[in-house]
Amino acid sequence: MGKSIVWTVFQKEMRDLFRDQKTWLGTFLIPLVVVPFVFFLMGNSFNSVEQEARSHVPIAVYGQAELMEQLKAIPGVSFHNPPDPHEALQRGELRAIVTIEDNFTEQIAAGRSAGLRVEYDSTNQKSVYARDVIEDAVAAYSKQVVAQRLQQAGLSAQSMEPVRTVYEQVSSGEQVAGGMLAGILPLMLVVSLASGGIAVANDLIAGERERGTLESLMTAPIAADQLLTAKLLAVMVMSCASATASLVSLSLIIHFGPFAGEASLFAVASPFALLVLVLAVLLLAAFFAGLELMLSTLSRSMKEGQTYMSGVIFLAMVPSYMLMPLHPVDLPEHYYVLPVFNSVALLKEAFYGKVDPMHALLGLGSSLLFVVVVIAFSARLFRREGAHLKP
Repeated sequence: MGKSIVWTVFQKEMRDLFRDQKTWLGTFLIPLVVVPFVFFLMGNSFNSVEQEARSHVPIAVYGQAELMEQLKAIPGVSFHNPPDPHEALQRGELRAIVTIEDNFTEQIAAGRSAGLRVEYDSTNQKSVYARDVIEDAVAAYSKQVVAQRLQQAGLSAQSMEPVRTVYEQVSSGEQVAGGMLAGILPLMLVVSLASGGIAVANDLIAGERERGTLESLMTAPIAADQLLTAKLLAVMVMSCASATASLVSLSLIIHFGPFAGEASLFAVASPFALLVLVLAVLLLAAFFAGLELMLSTLSRSMKEGQTYMSGVIFLAMVPSYMLMPLHPVDLPEHYYVLPVFNSVALLKEAFYGKVDPMHALLGLGSSLLFVVVVIAFSARLFRREGAHLKP
């Protein structure tokens, strides 16, 4: 009987949510349309800047040396002599200013070092590109000079490299792909799980209190725990829907965006890692749903609830950003027993494809404990609310 009541109330809440088009638009439209569109614009912008930087490299060169031949060989380079080169560099008319010492050729011929100064604007990406190609040209010229000096001394180029080193990476293809995604995916998932249910949780209690429908619902012959369970499931559904939309969005970006072919969302090859991933997401969705319903119960209005809910986003973002640059092997053990930190840590391990069973036990166990505690507090507040409303 209790399960039937919970299911009935849950269906009622979901029907109300489906009728509220703004909620679903906010849940799906932004992740599925806006986010990929922004990434596509960014990718096209970066590509156009790079293409223009490669095709047109205006520089000013002062001084003469054999090095000029290397600079002339740079694709897209052109030489200019403006009245005020530094001002032209600031305006973007020049990408770099190269100053060669007066006795550059003589110093090189005498076997000594010669001076060269390259001025560029670090705030202009095109100027930075010009600096890079000039640096490559100077390195190629220096290598030629060294080879000539070695030949004159009766030595070979190999004599300057006594150690031959071979570097090999030992990570599998799945781990390489997972490593690319393990930084950004936990952040997207955790923030989506936290933000996806905020509007719903705020509306289901604080909103109904403002509209006067909560009192009639609480005075019905339905236990407060059953009502809270149905509302909790509704918030979890919206949180998971938001997370799913974010994953689909990221999948579109990876397959069709500027990173096409470099990674895959399906790099989680181990069934155990996939199981841990699903359980971590569900427990985190339940944790945020319980926390948001508790804050909604404490709120006297939807406006007050929105103020409280901003803390949930902060709680989701801090661990995600703190753990973003860390490799799973570098994660401290105590992170696996801290709220939200434990889920982010397990998500990182899952996307890397290697989940430590002890870490999974600690992370999922502590997550379950936090879910029970949060829901218990939410239920206590909700029952108190019902006791105040019932005659």
